[in-house]
Amino acid sequence: MGEWGLFWTVFGLTNVLFGAVTAAWLLRWQDRLSLPAVPLAIVGAGLAPFVVTLMLYYGMMFLPGMSALAYVALVTGVMLAVSLTAGEGWGRLAAMLRRIVRGASDPAIWPFWLGSLAVVVIAVLLLPNKPLVDHDVLEYGVQGRVFLRDKAIHFVRHRFDPATGFYYVGLHGFSFPLMFTWEGLVGAVVGGAGDAWSRSITVWYAWLLIALCWSVLRRASPWLAAAGTLNMTLPLGFLFLLVVYHLDSYRIFLFSAVMAMLVAAFRSPSPARWLLLGTLAGAHAFVHSLGAILGGILVLVVVLVSSGGMEARLRPVLWMIGPLLLAGGLHYVLDTFLGTGWIFKDIIWF
Repeated sequence: MGEWGLFWTVFGLTNVLFGAVTAAWLLRWQDRLSLPAVPLAIVGAGLAPFVVTLMLYYGMMFLPGMSALAYVALVTGVMLAVSLTAGEGWGRLAAMLRRIVRGASDPAIWPFWLGSLAVVVIAVLLLPNKPLVDHDVLEYGVQGRVFLRDKAIHFVRHRFDPATGFYYVGLHGFSFPLMFTWEGLVGAVVGGAGDAWSRSITVWYAWLLIALCWSVLRRASPWLAAAGTLNMTLPLGFLFLLVVYHLDSYRIFLFSAVMAMLVAAFRSPSPARWLLLGTLAGAHAFVHSLGAILGGILVLVVVLVSSGGMEARLRPVLWMIGPLLLAGGLHYVLDTFLGTGWIFKDIIWF
């Protein structure tokens, strides 16, 4: 199988199939969350690659040295279990997609379709012609290939690979490097090699960010959605976000989801909303260390802004803290005490 055969295999499995599973699973809880279906489904679809990398993280930590097929089966098995528990979320996802198809001819949504077409054109031009040439993404990619070779995640003082002379200096969670690992694992199973899917993550999450912004603002006005999305995408910085391989669109998408969920949780507090906020904050942390810092700030904000006595102020934090740690915050605790020391490590001068 060639590089593009592998790309479509991983894209179809992860972005489409697993994305539908995580979107349907979130929609299952729509009654408790009381959130609009379209933004909730977009966030759900965006969580699919994250869930894959989180399963690989725990799998390679607690079950190191397994075969590529075993890790792919582990992730697929978890997703299958999630799909079986999605229940009525599948019906809600199907109904939402039917509404989108019926409303596709509405002139107010044409700017979104044109913007989506522009993202597709950029992807078609970018992915076949631009290799991994930027510093940070090369570092993530090499570390992902080290995980692929070793099939294990350990916490060490210095993340140095003697076989290649590679020294990983990153302070962030392993979600993005593990995307390269996932693509390599699937490639080992189907007989393909390449990194096109990992490189496409930049464009994929930029499009999801546009879709999330559009879906949230459209609830107020279709034309506000068009104006707001254009305001976000027209600056030169967003163009760089699209054409430079990096994790920025991934982390900014999750950051935006965290901020939207924070507002929703304060407007109408409920255990379900605090749980989802903690999960999204943990996912953001697993992508980038700024997310870990934000997670601590979020906890402080919730305590300070919530009304009532100390017990009432801490109650939302108790709902948040478990998913926040399991979804990504735990990595920084382990790295601080068992590994590099994270941001508290000694500076090494070369």
